[in-house]
Amino acid sequence: MIKIQDTPQQAREIYSKIDAIFSNHNITPLPVNYLVWYHYFKGDHHALNTEMTSILKNPGQFTDRLGLRLYEQFLEQEEMEAENKYDFAVRQFVDDIIQKLGDWTDNLEHHSEQMGACAIKLKNSESNSKDLEDIANYIAQTAITMQNSTNKIREEVQSNSDEVNTLRQQLNEAKAEALKDELTQIGNRKAFNSCLMDLTIEHKSKPHSLCLIMTDIDHFKNFNDTYGHPVGDSVLRYFSSIMRKSSPENEVLCRYGGEEFAIIIKDCSIEEAAKRAEHIRAQIEAARLTLKNTDEPISTITASFGISHFKGSQDNLEDFIERADQSLYKAKQSGRNQVIHELMSA
Repeated sequence: MIKIQDTPQQAREIYSKIDAIFSNHNITPLPVNYLVWYHYFKGDHHALNTEMTSILKNPGQFTDRLGLRLYEQFLEQEEMEAENKYDFAVRQFVDDIIQKLGDWTDNLEHHSEQMGACAIKLKNSESNSKDLEDIANYIAQTAITMQNSTNKIREEVQSNSDEVNTLRQQLNEAKAEALKDELTQIGNRKAFNSCLMDLTIEHKSKPHSLCLIMTDIDHFKNFNDTYGHPVGDSVLRYFSSIMRKSSPENEVLCRYGGEEFAIIIKDCSIEEAAKRAEHIRAQIEAARLTLKNTDEPISTITASFGISHFKGSQDNLEDFIERADQSLYKAKQSGRNQVIHELMSA
């Protein structure tokens, strides 16, 4: 839920402005559209305001699809970051408890074995003292009791661990649908935020190489303007299908927004990421698509790619994404239809 703390008077003033624009330009009063315009007039999101300023030149161009994209890009991210941090903290806490219980049972088992060994030594000692025999019997019995207790606790810990993993799997499956882009059937912006945050937090305890590819279909607006939005949607679906067909297990594909996509690759050098991007670039350029009813060929599809690599403790999510975006921008500025990574563009 987006948290808004404004006085009733402030809210009424903003509502009046929104209501006038929606009425004059026939904008659908959906909650998502309302939130986008509310935050625009409130002025609390600089990036959103920058994009909305250009849209205000012709408010009639504001569509429900644009409203959803702006919401996902600028407003929903904050909520997702908070949820992801909480979710990761809970999972890490459960894992730590299971690990500590496992260590404890291992230690308990070790001590029970030691006590059993001591009991055997006492029984086999040269002394025939009745007291020593009683002590040995007591230690032996205690060792057996501790061993039984250890085994029982170990079984319970394992059972609880299995239940946690099962619940986690079920939760992941339930969340998968909510994290899928309806049009392209790959991850949406939520999935991107969630995956990238998990991997960068995981990096603190288990360092690994991590690369981010940002890619954008060149001159995508021309496809919509020339052939209509249905063809534009088909281009997006086709582009995502090319990425899916050759996607290895160590990467996550997401639609970042509009015609922009993101590929998160774990255990991958920046040179390997560049090869992966080049493979996708060549495939989409070689595609020859036609209109469904007339078989008329549509324009050649090309895409530009920008790549960054995660620098560990000296890095953060915003800079990581920004460097990939900057590399993508340089690929666009250099003529499009090419791959540039941050080491090349440094």
